[in-house]
Amino acid sequence: MRQWKLPVQAAIAALMMGCATFVAFAVDGKPPQHYPELVGQWVVIKKDAVYWHRDIQTQENGPSHLRIDEQTGPVLEGVFFWQVSPGSGRDHDGRSEVSKSKEPVIGMIGWDGASITLVEHPDTGTMQGRMINSDTMELMHYEAGPHATISRYLLVRP
Repeated sequence: MRQWKLPVQAAIAALMMGCATFVAFAVDGKPPQHYPELVGQWVVIKKDAVYWHRDIQTQENGPSHLRIDEQTGPVLEGVFFWQVSPGSGRDHDGRSEVSKSKEPVIGMIGWDGASITLVEHPDTGTMQGRMINSDTMELMHYEAGPHATISRYLLVRP
């Protein structure tokens, strides 16, 4: 029995490597042939947001939109413009009341060609989501910490 132990272990290891290789390359290991073209204006038609001081905002409290200025393959660059009701409380920096602003973003389309991640700079916010179809995307935005905020957006091309 002992004489079979090493060959059986080698066969199991080879089988596991073969399965892992199959999953990695046959299922989703290849990047898409082309990435969706996202350059342009994306308007928020639905928004739900809650801030660290428990203020809740919707799209009725102020318009928001994303402008993708540049795209090179999966790499994105643009600006997210947001607005909330005046007097709704201090911004996520905890220092001042701000009712509208813009956040420069850089981002990446995922290997699946549908998932999207954007990060604000120099701020610390992150947006993650997916393309629902060629003219609709959903994003979740969050910033952790003592002045946390979390939002969800449904965006369409006008």
